[in-house]
Amino acid sequence: MNRLRLILSLLGLVAVAAGGYAASLYIPRGDRKKPGKRYIACIGDSITFGHGVARTRKHDAWTYVLERKLGGAWQVLNYGFSGTTAQDGGDLPYRRVGFLGDAIDSGAEVFILMLGTNDSKPYNWNREGYEAAMKGLAAQIRRCCPDARLVLAVPPRAFPQDDGKIAFDIQNDVIKDFIRPFLIDLAPNMSAELVDLYEFTEYHPEYFGDGVHPNVLGNSAIAGFLLERLGL
Repeated sequence: MNRLRLILSLLGLVAVAAGGYAASLYIPRGDRKKPGKRYIACIGDSITFGHGVARTRKHDAWTYVLERKLGGAWQVLNYGFSGTTAQDGGDLPYRRVGFLGDAIDSGAEVFILMLGTNDSKPYNWNREGYEAAMKGLAAQIRRCCPDARLVLAVPPRAFPQDDGKIAFDIQNDVIKDFIRPFLIDLAPNMSAELVDLYEFTEYHPEYFGDGVHPNVLGNSAIAGFLLERLGL
């Protein structure tokens, strides 16, 4: 177990011991495989983790809704880690939290890769760095799992709150004008499929409780959209 994951585990124990059950809900934990299933591995940030439905995430996060919609043959493995960036130069790089290796070693037939929302923050955003990082992540999955389906997901739209500002310093213009076009171009170059969650959510602020993280309605809608696009 690497140092960061050990620290997070200890924080979880402290939170529960101190009566901090609510705080412990937001500590990312990778799913364990159930034997005899076919697997979909989902790599992402808090949108994948299920931050917007933290109290009921094992039921209402889009990964688990998708699993139910697929039926008993499939397990959708949630490797979402809140706050992570694709870039190693971001404030919490996905590569450094230990979930990527778990995802790659999962034996998944399908990988869904969705990172970029946290990369859009002003103190994280570097266009060349993001593009190189996403190419690198996609290439690593391709090398390790050449027969698997790779799905690149464009992050959802981020909506302003009542004060006119988008929460968590997310820059929607960066997602719309740079991240989305790049992923659309990258997918065919990596022999990957594209799922455009930005286009899907563009006119649906009701899908988000805080403008960034999908609520119950949004997670359900995203799961249905992915089910249709995956064709499983």
